Amino acid sequence: MVDENEAQALYDELITKLATRRDAGDLEGRDDFLAPILAEIEAGKAVPIKLKVPVDRETIDPVAGRRSSGTSSAEFIQRQEFSNQEKLEILLRGLELAIIAPARMAVELNELLAGLSVEEYDGVLNFGDDVASGPARTISPPDLIVGRMAASKLESLIKEIRVEALSPNEGAV
Repeated sequence: MVDENEAQALYDELITKLATRRDAGDLEGRDDFLAPILAEIEAGKAVPIKLKVPVDRETIDPVAGRRSSGTSSAEFIQRQEFSNQEKLEILLRGLELAIIAPARMAVELNELLAGLSVEEYDGVLNFGDDVASGPARTISPPDLIVGRMAASKLESLIKEIRVEALSPNEGAV
C-alpha cells in the first residue's frame, strides 16, 4: 500500500494527463467525464457531528424545588476532505464508469442486436437526435473492437493500481 504522499503524486499525475487530453479534445460539457469526478472529490465526504452544549437553565419543580438542567444538543453535517488514497479510488471508480462501462455496454448492445435476426441490421450502430437529419455518430464493429481493447487496457491498469497502491500489503507489519 502506498503512503499518502505517493497516492497524492499518482493522483496528481493522472489528473494532469486526463485534463491535458480533455482540453485537447475540446469536449462539450456533457462529454467531460472528469468534471463530475473532480466535483465529487472537491465536495468531500459528509461527516455527521453531534454537539452538546451545556445550558444554564433553572426550572422550578413544585416537588423537587429549584433545579438547573443540563445540555442542549444538535446535529450538523461537516465537510471533510478525502484522504489522498480515497481521492485516487474515486478517480479510478469514475474512470471505470466513464470509459470501461460504456465500452462493455456498446459491445453487449451490438451482440444483442445481432442476435435479434433483423435482416436490415448490418452491425453498424447509428446515433442521432431529433434535430439532425443524419446520424450524429456511427459505430461499426471494428470501432467496438478498438474501443473495447482500449478499455481493457485501462481496466488492467486500474486493477494494477488498486492491487499495488490501494490494497494493504500482506507482509506489512
